[in-house]
Amino acid sequence: MGNKNKPKNKIINYSQGKSLNVRLRGKRLANGAISLFLDYYQGYTKSEEGKLRTQRKVEYLKIYLLDNPKTPDERHKNDESLTLAQLIRNNRESNLQHNSEKLIAPFRKKSNFFDYCQAYINRYQKKDIRMVKAAVEGFKTFTNEKYLSPQQIDQVRIKGYRDYLINRYNGETPNSVFARFKKILNAATDEGLFTKNPAEKITCKVPDGIPKEILTADEILKLASTECGNPEIKRAFLLSLNTGLRFVDIVDLKFKHITNGLIKKPQQKTGREVVIDLNSGAVKLIGDLGQPEDPVFNLPSFNACLKVLKNWAKRAGINKNITWHSARHSFATILLMNKTDIKTVGSLLGHSKIEHTQKYTHIVDQLKARAVNTLPEIDISGL
Repeated sequence: MGNKNKPKNKIINYSQGKSLNVRLRGKRLANGAISLFLDYYQGYTKSEEGKLRTQRKVEYLKIYLLDNPKTPDERHKNDESLTLAQLIRNNRESNLQHNSEKLIAPFRKKSNFFDYCQAYINRYQKKDIRMVKAAVEGFKTFTNEKYLSPQQIDQVRIKGYRDYLINRYNGETPNSVFARFKKILNAATDEGLFTKNPAEKITCKVPDGIPKEILTADEILKLASTECGNPEIKRAFLLSLNTGLRFVDIVDLKFKHITNGLIKKPQQKTGREVVIDLNSGAVKLIGDLGQPEDPVFNLPSFNACLKVLKNWAKRAGINKNITWHSARHSFATILLMNKTDIKTVGSLLGHSKIEHTQKYTHIVDQLKARAVNTLPEIDISGL
């Protein structure tokens, strides 16, 4: 009788046998389900007293069993779920064993690299998700393939993708996109898709010199006086030129972020708060304040904005590859040209390190040198 009333163990072990690095276990939940998870053995450490402490890691599979299945259908579903979980456990165990010998597990050799990329995107939580997606889409366009095995992701193909980005984009974009692609390869290597990172020694340098997309003060005035195909885009881009805000922050800008002549908002990319004084031009561009949660601008997609922006610049007679990030570059460069100290500029841009702002001082130095070199040569032979 006493055994019937004995409470069930909260954790169930589904992996029998010794010397397993990965065990399948289940956790009983209050709703009557069992949540399956993998329990990884990762060695042990010794305390100062000499006691051994096992190091473990847990991976929840998001696969559930009914604790007390009553119908044949429920039991069948439990069997299918448990079989799937056991297969995942076997693959994880095989992966660890092959990794220790610097080999790729057989099931990994047949996997589709693009499936891994999609899984990486699905679990990615950082603010630069748009750039990560662009890196994967760019690689798909470059390869023109729907399936690539890990063995097909070699240095030749990766260098080709890097060169493709350099030829397609200007400024820092190739470096930014390629850096995200390398992050995916790093993660794939850590998870056993590669025995060695195929992009380990491949770099994509940021070009030296003055970025072609920087606007001068005169060009900004030209834009302001030229009709744009979308007045909302015109107002938003001109505000970016006055504040240095990225496109994602302009889209995210709400009236609650504007108080007492200041913009105060967390940056979408970094999460760091940026505080910007609004000049009279910026105040006019914002207009009357609306409800706190209302967006300041109602903009179409990024690509639609970019298309309007390029046509607008062309109409203004500006023969440059203008992008939305041109506003941020131009804002920083013009401030430094007008002798604003670098720490203030870095603060307005929301930079966490002075090194990020330092690149603009090099641009200013080159612009000054170019201006000096345009002066006419004086004939001193008669002196």
